[in-house]
Amino acid sequence: MLKLNVAPSPTSAPGRLPAIWMALLLCLAALPAPAEEATRGDVRRQVMVDYIVHFAHHLQWPIEVFNGSGAPFRICVMGEDELVAPLNERLHRHRIQGRMVALEKVNGGELMRARSCQIVVMEGMDRASLAKAISALEFFPVLTVSDTERFVLLGGMVEFAGSGSNMALQLNKTRLDRAELKEGSSLFRLSRQIN
Repeated sequence: MLKLNVAPSPTSAPGRLPAIWMALLLCLAALPAPAEEATRGDVRRQVMVDYIVHFAHHLQWPIEVFNGSGAPFRICVMGEDELVAPLNERLHRHRIQGRMVALEKVNGGELMRARSCQIVVMEGMDRASLAKAISALEFFPVLTVSDTERFVLLGGMVEFAGSGSNMALQLNKTRLDRAELKEGSSLFRLSRQIN
């Protein structure tokens, strides 16, 4: 908590703060505490990372998407890097479906490369870039996830809606089926389907 000791000016009445100091104190009191805001963002990122790992373990990709038995399970991040560090921390030396995980950054101009990823996390992209990326991945077995508002309505597969521990999932089941990704019965129990 921020404490200010303010001496009254010689022109103010004894025991009263000048108006400028009062306005400053009110502005400071209205700001969220930096640690609290950072904590909310950390919780949101952690929930997203947990779900991404959960998806990786509970979806089945067609075997032909992997180039041999030693091919890695590729999780790619497109757009902002906000989830790279938490994903990297969580997936370091991690195996999914018997394969080592490769976390990769994919730029917007590398849509052909994104088609060889199993999961593409799309963060902080403008609507036009997002729509272009979703369209380029439409008929490929690539799970697309984002917390961008209206992501599933743009054609994305999984949208993280809400924030922090109150996050909900919205699914585009049509796109999941089109990508030939097979899900277990418990995978999306807490989600809301959008078609």
